Amino acid sequence: MDERKKAILRAVVDNYIQSAEPVGSRALAGQPGLDVSSATLRHEMAALEAMGFLEQPHTSAGRVPTPSGYRVYVDELMRKHDLTPDEQDTLNQVKKLRMAELDSLLNRAGRIIAELTRTVTVAAAGPAGRRPEVREEQVFVSGEANLLDYPEFQDLLRARRTLEYVTGQRAALIRQAPVWERDGVRVVIGPENAATELSDASVLMATYPMSGGMRGMIGVVGPTRMDYSRMVSRLGYFAEKLKEMTAEETE
Repeated sequence: MDERKKAILRAVVDNYIQSAEPVGSRALAGQPGLDVSSATLRHEMAALEAMGFLEQPHTSAGRVPTPSGYRVYVDELMRKHDLTPDEQDTLNQVKKLRMAELDSLLNRAGRIIAELTRTVTVAAAGPAGRRPEVREEQVFVSGEANLLDYPEFQDLLRARRTLEYVTGQRAALIRQAPVWERDGVRVVIGPENAATELSDASVLMATYPMSGGMRGMIGVVGPTRMDYSRMVSRLGYFAEKLKEMTAEETE
């Protein structure tokens, strides 16, 4: 893929993340780094569609990213998100928590992330290893209602299928094999998920070391149209704070 196609794909994903509406050439015209004609934009977007990175909904002249398009975006194109002071203040609430009650810690940690990201969150702890072995009761789910706020999940059958899996198969969700990591955050997009029930969702998961040979996990489940850069930064920062807190508790 040449640099112009990469710039256009990045712009399409960025616009779609913000608007949830198919993106046409007019929306991209004049944007930074895209100083080309509308005709050129249409030609390049058609090429990206032929390559499998964009698709065109039947009812619209615009295009949306495919899972493959999101994968290229996450792997190569998204810009690093610098947390705002307000985001840091919210995530720093973890400093008020203590390790005495692990279940309470995990539950509260998940709620903090759910409130900030407006996604469904999962939090767990288990023996350290590439594939943590956890039981259903060791995984805490928060923010289930957040999923219903997204246009993609206004279809209640789709939302129910995703939520039933997240709440009923939470241990399997934690154990699924990593696909790709950025800054210590595992990113699994749509059909990359092992379960077909998650084919319309993306799962991001960060891990951090704990005392006693344990490893903690904090993650989010949301639509494939999520702000990956912001989510990766938030999860990575929060996991680092949990790691620091664990170290302080064991000193």
